[in-house]
Parts: sequence; C-alpha cells; structure tokens
Amino acid sequence: MDGLNDKVGGGTRYAFDAALPGMRHAKLLRSPHPHARILGIDASHALALPGVVCVVTGEDAARLPDPHHGFSVRDQPLIAIGKVRYVGDPVAAVVAMDERTALAALELIAVDYEVLEPVPTLDAALAPGAPVLFDEPHPGAPLGVGAGSWSRNEPAPNVLYEYGYARGEIDTDLAGAAHVFTDSFAISRISHYYLEPYSGVARIEDGRIELWTCNQDPFMIRADISRMFGLPVNDICLHSPMIGGGFGGKSYCKLEPLIVLMAMKARAPVRLALTLDESLLTLTKHAGVLTLTTGVDAEGRLIARRSELKLDGGAYADASAMVALKAAYRVTGPYRWKSVFSRASIIRTTTIPAGSYRGFGGTQASYASECQIDMIARRIGLDPYEMRRRNLLDVGEPFAPGDSGMDSDLRRGLDEVCRRLGYHERSQHPGHRNGRGMGLAIGIKDGGGTGNHAQATVTVSHTGAVTVSAATTEIGQGAGSTLCRIATRTLGLPLANARYAPIDTDRTPLNNGTHVSCGTTVTGTAVQRAAEDARAQILEFAAEQLQCPAADLTLEESGQGWAVRRGADLHPLAPLIMSWFGGVGYVFIGRGGIKVPYDERSPVRARNLFWMPSWAGAEVEIDRETGRLRVLQLIVGGDAGHAIDMASCVGQIAGAALQAYGLSLFEELRYRDGAQPENADPRAYRVPMASDLPDRFDCFVEEHGMGPGPFGAKGLGESGMLAVTAALANAIEDATGARVTTTPFTGERILAALDGLDTVVPMDQRSAAE
Repeated sequence: MDGLNDKVGGGTRYAFDAALPGMRHAKLLRSPHPHARILGIDASHALALPGVVCVVTGEDAARLPDPHHGFSVRDQPLIAIGKVRYVGDPVAAVVAMDERTALAALELIAVDYEVLEPVPTLDAALAPGAPVLFDEPHPGAPLGVGAGSWSRNEPAPNVLYEYGYARGEIDTDLAGAAHVFTDSFAISRISHYYLEPYSGVARIEDGRIELWTCNQDPFMIRADISRMFGLPVNDICLHSPMIGGGFGGKSYCKLEPLIVLMAMKARAPVRLALTLDESLLTLTKHAGVLTLTTGVDAEGRLIARRSELKLDGGAYADASAMVALKAAYRVTGPYRWKSVFSRASIIRTTTIPAGSYRGFGGTQASYASECQIDMIARRIGLDPYEMRRRNLLDVGEPFAPGDSGMDSDLRRGLDEVCRRLGYHERSQHPGHRNGRGMGLAIGIKDGGGTGNHAQATVTVSHTGAVTVSAATTEIGQGAGSTLCRIATRTLGLPLANARYAPIDTDRTPLNNGTHVSCGTTVTGTAVQRAAEDARAQILEFAAEQLQCPAADLTLEESGQGWAVRRGADLHPLAPLIMSWFGGVGYVFIGRGGIKVPYDERSPVRARNLFWMPSWAGAEVEIDRETGRLRVLQLIVGGDAGHAIDMASCVGQIAGAALQAYGLSLFEELRYRDGAQPENADPRAYRVPMASDLPDRFDCFVEEHGMGPGPFGAKGLGESGMLAVTAALANAIEDATGARVTTTPFTGERILAALDGLDTVVPMDQRSAAE
C-alpha cells in the first residue's frame, strides 16, 4: 500500500508517471466550433515536420469494427467522425517524438469546417425545428428497470434518454391534498477539477494491447476496447495504478481507445496526457432544471410528488442514462409518500459532455427536494425540522415498494446535526432572520445496487504475510487500506502483514468498477469471503498436522508470530508449513465473490444494497447591501454502518462536503453567447480556497450498525455531497426571507433574490384553485 510518506514525498506512481522504452507522445487538435461538419482534414504539413510519427483522424477510427462508446447509448466516437458537436471535440491526434513537436504539428493541420447552428441550451435543443446533433439512433440497450419504471433511449430529437417512475394515483392525490406547491430549481454545470491530468500509455506487442490508465473501471475499459477493436479480452491488459482524484470524471470509457489506436498506427508505445485545461473540456457534472410539484395535508404530511427533471447531457452520452435514472428515483428524498411520478430526460446540447460526478444524480435530486421541503414548511407555518421528522422513513421501512428498507436512523442523524449546529437555540442568536439564519437538509442516495458484483483473492504465505487482490481502484479514498483491514481482521492478523496488490486485468479478480461507494461493501464482502476461505484452509491444514478437528483451533498472532491455538497450547504455523512443504513453503489462496441479484419487483431492477443518508446544517450571515455571504457554520454527517477506518470515513465526508460547498457558492462552468466556453481555464474557473472555508466546519460519522458489508459496514464516500447545497440555500432564506433557486449562490443572485427578481412565487396552487 502507498503510505502518506510516499504520496507527499513523490514516491507514489500514477498513470501520469508511466514511461516505456521508445515511447512517443500525443497531443489533440480540438474543434473551435460547437457544431460543424468536417469537410476535410489536411495533415500533410504536420506529417512533414521532423519528429512527427503519424496523425490519427476520424478516417482511421471509422475503419474499426465499432468506433463508438457510451453507457447505454454508444454515440461518442473515439475521435470526431464527420462532425463535431462541442468546442473541444477532438478532431485529430498527432503522435510525435516529444510533446513540443506534437504541439507544433497541431498548428500545421488544416481542417475545413461547415459551421452549423449550435443548440447550446435545453430550450434551444428542445425548440421545434431545432438542429439535431444526430440523424440516426445509436446502438445500445436502454437501462433495465423494474416495477413501475420505464427506460427509453433517444425517444425524441436531441433527447438522449428518458427514465420514469410512477406509483399510486398522482393526479387524484394531488387534487385531494390540502396544499400543492410547484417550484423549479436550476443547478449549474461544474468541472470535476481533479488535479492528476487524464493520462494513459498504450503499447502493442505481438498483437496484444497493454494499457496504463488512470481510469476507475479497468474491466469496463477492457470490454470496451475488445468490442471496439474486435479483439478477445485476453489480448488486452490494463494496469490501474493510484489515481490522483477522479470524482466520477475518470469512470467509464474516455480516451483509452484513442490511445490504443494511436499506438497501433505509430507502431510504438504512445503516451497521451491532457492538461488541466483539456480536462475541463472532457467531462462535466450535469446542469439542469428540476421542477417539483408536491402536495401535503393540513398537518404537513407529504402526500404526492410529481417531478420533471431536465438534465443537460452535453454532446455525448457517457454515463448520462444512469445519472438520469438515479436522479429521478432519488428525488423523493428519504420520506414516505402516497403517490409519486418522476421523470428525468437527458437533453443533448452542443456543450461539453456530462457524466458521472460524485453523488451520481443524488446531488441534483437532494438539492431540489430538500429546498422544496423547507419552502413548504415555511409556507404552511411549520418548523422545517419538524416537517422533516414528521415524514422521514422509519428504520426498516422500504424506500419504495419492492426496494430495500431504510438501514439508518434518519431522525438520530438529524438530531445530531441540530445539536452540533445549535439549531433549536437559533432564535437566541443576535440577528436571527435579520441577515443571519440556519438551514437543515437530509440527502439520500442508494449504494451498491443495480447488479454490482466483485471477486477477490486473499493470499497468505507461510509467514502470515497477506496479499489482497481486488479491482477497486485507489482514488485517495483509502480503498487498499480498508480492504486490507477487512482481510486481516477476518484472519486475526495485524494490518502490517498485508499489502494491496497492483491492479492488472491479467491477474486481478474482476469487478464492475469503482462506483456508487461500493468498494467497502461490495468488494469488501468479496475480500471478507476470500479471507474466510483462506482462514478455513489454514485451519484445516493445521488440523491435519496436529491430528485434531479444525473446530478445535483458532488462528492468532502472538509473540511467537503467526500461530494456531488448541486449548492452552500455541503452535507456530511457519514451522508446521515448512516441515510439510519444505523449500519455499506454501501459500493459501482464498477466493471470494458477491453479486447483488437483479429483482424485477424493484423499480431500479435490484433492491439497493444499502442507503447513504447525508445530514447537513448551515448557519450563514448575509450582507443585505452587497449580497455577500459568510458561512458561520457547516455541519455534515453520514452513516458508515460500522467505521472500519474512522479517520478515512471522516475524511471522505469532509472532502465530499467541501466539493458540494464549491458547487453551492463558487463553481460554474459558463458559456459565452451560448457557444464558447468562457471560463474553461484553471486560472478562471473558481473553486473554493482556504480563505473561503466556513468559520466552523464540523464532520461526524454515525455508526448505526445496519450495513450489509463486513462487520456491519456500508459505503459513505459520496454521502457528504448530497445535503450541503440545500442546507445553505435554506439558511439563506432563514436569514433573509429570500429564496435563491440557482446555483452557485453568488452575491449577485442573492441580491436579485432580495429584490424579488429570482424568487419562486410561494403559490399554494390548491388554495388558488379553490
């Protein structure tokens, strides 16, 4: 395992550091137009430049068996074929002896474009007669869904995907509610802004592909390359070293197939490393508009909710379909309802593609849902805290018919936020509701479901040295350390005995990717089962040597080293093993696996393995003259079930919470005149700085002990993202009476809300109809 000293001292190796003998270097020529047809590419002058090896274009890609990728909808070519659909779309790739030459060659490539009308916004893309980004449907199957849900690929022009879920009699229940409110919320497009540039190195030897990449999904990438190039998977090997931040931006297929194609054409190893500027043009979090219509009874009990979510998917599919499904399903929040209708559409626009981002649709859904819960409470004269307590799901209560029950005490976490924030004493604070206020929010996200699976091996040597092998990638979340803790705790050995093996698809057991906070719960369960298998083998071996039943033995670490105990007698294992096997000894190889089963009775076709609640509270102070917001307190908590490594759990919540803090107050990737990226530059793109931190920032971890993972654990890596934005918005309204409905909550937007220019009219539609 890479330790802290290796990271800070520069010893840790990333994909960026990969270097091979004879390696060439690549750079990408990107489209300056948001929408254009490629009439021709003249690379002759670039090819004449000394040091240039080759140029790859869409003509090369078009010769592949299947040159497109995308989750559910395969619409993105590995390099533009015939058309570009956003500013930054790769048009040509130069391979040269060094990066300087490759960059110089880009300037010598002439591209003849026929500029087409862009569709830069949701409204433009959906307008009658709008230019379409694609003329024909694409390969790929709609996501499988279960009871009450529907899933459609490309149902209308410029609509990539639609997911819907319904239960109950939505129209009847809204009509019978005491109060009905409709509110819309807009969330901005933001960058993943990871610090390690997206990079990879490929080489082809004897027809076999070997690839070093910073992608979170080595086996998914192997499958994509196999399909795209028409090669068997055992002719492809991926190495996945430490990843320097990803947050979803390095999941699913990205540039790996293009790197492979360049290595094939160059007949040499090829390295492509993006700059941070280019990373900003590769993938974003979905912007969108979420409109919720919610009915409540006279006591503030939730009755029915109709949700319409329009998310900006940008130019290509990436993982948008799954984001839509998750956002629409989660938008009901952690509450009970009589009826629900949710629909999410991914709209194609001529902008940077959007894909998975930490929270995977849950951030957008929790933001809109928790803002409206707060707004309704204030409109009907109910404390927002009481409104939530009255409607929260109980422990064991299903999130939806056919789905799993709630495995956290939601009220307990809410009360802990209130205690730490001083929420119930807020009226005693000077300036409360006169520029100073508090807000609460509870986010929810499912984890580990939708058919996740993992395999693992745990190898134990004759000395008790443990090697854990699994394909959960290390992105800074401490996956390797946690999985080693699970193995050694199961074996009864010290953590110092264990190491996490490098990921190599030729040798590492398969899993389906590092997603949905499933590393501890799903891969961890596979590791625990592998360790149990190894432990059983060790005890069986020792029992044969000692001529006793295995049930009489226990495995432990003692002053004499690794040993088995039989009653009062301790028998060191190393001598037992060496005396039987001799030579170099022996290794016990334990194997384990897990597959979350599909279940058609569940709306998302699999009962979710665990639930990730996020409790957040904020206290803010607003300058009414300037709109300046000062965050006095930010409190964020999550439920780990059981914290295998408490420090890592706290760090995960803190990191996610501060990402959400950036989304809430600063981050917005903007377009100028709807066509050109305005701040897709690390010098212009605003992220939080140390001076922006809250005056008081407090994170806590609950251990409710109901997780399905090892020792009662469950994932929480994304949970810190979910509730922060709504808590801040709710605190702003508590402080000023004004509601800001568009992120980020800049001073200008706060002033506009104070002036009544950006507020949602608090209309009770039921009362108005009467």
